[in-house]
Amino acid sequence: MAAPRDAEIHKDVQNYYGNVLKTSADLQTNACVTPAKGVPEYIRKSLQNVHEEVTSRYYGCGLVVPEHLENCRILDLGSGSGRDCYVLSQLVGQKGHITGIDMTKVQVEVAKAYLEYHTEKFGFQTPNVTFLHGQIEMLAEAGIQKESYDIVISNCVINLVPDKQKVLREVYQVLKYGGELYFSDVYASLEVSEDIKSHKVLWGMCSVSSLSVSVSQRSTPPCKEGGVGPL
Repeated sequence: MAAPRDAEIHKDVQNYYGNVLKTSADLQTNACVTPAKGVPEYIRKSLQNVHEEVTSRYYGCGLVVPEHLENCRILDLGSGSGRDCYVLSQLVGQKGHITGIDMTKVQVEVAKAYLEYHTEKFGFQTPNVTFLHGQIEMLAEAGIQKESYDIVISNCVINLVPDKQKVLREVYQVLKYGGELYFSDVYASLEVSEDIKSHKVLWGMCSVSSLSVSVSQRSTPPCKEGGVGPL
């Protein structure tokens, strides 16, 4: 069970992404919409195939699309409206599978609403995407099995979670042997003071919940402590 403060943060983040924000135009800072650079043509084409509403409710910070994904099983932590899931859906093909999990019910409902649309758009016989409502710190409770994914991705979400180590431990459990974790996130160059951390909008905008850049310069110890080593 989440600590009282953690539960409050979860509630605030869900409210921000489920009720306050309607499209990316409503974002109050540009912290979590950093544009990706040098996107390959095949990914750009995949992005163009995603429904406009799904794209408009995308709040990521970069692009997390590894190479050579055909037939892979991929889990997207904090999948939101499903934009990245639908991009990856095209790249893994009909025999691959994408699972997206998000704790904000409104976003999950948006993602699910376009399953049929994208299945037809991509020329698939059946959907190869599943969306789950749940917390990324509790994957087993959402029905996600151990050692069941080739790749886990996350786009600007791990920073929003109070217990980041718990997320990484969960990732370790669901990855197959030799599986890989890819994530794009927000880092802070300085430690954030406790009083600023209580600002609800700044937390939702990734400004006060971000990982410390000093951490990333020490061989990613959060990943190592969570059981995930660098490639």
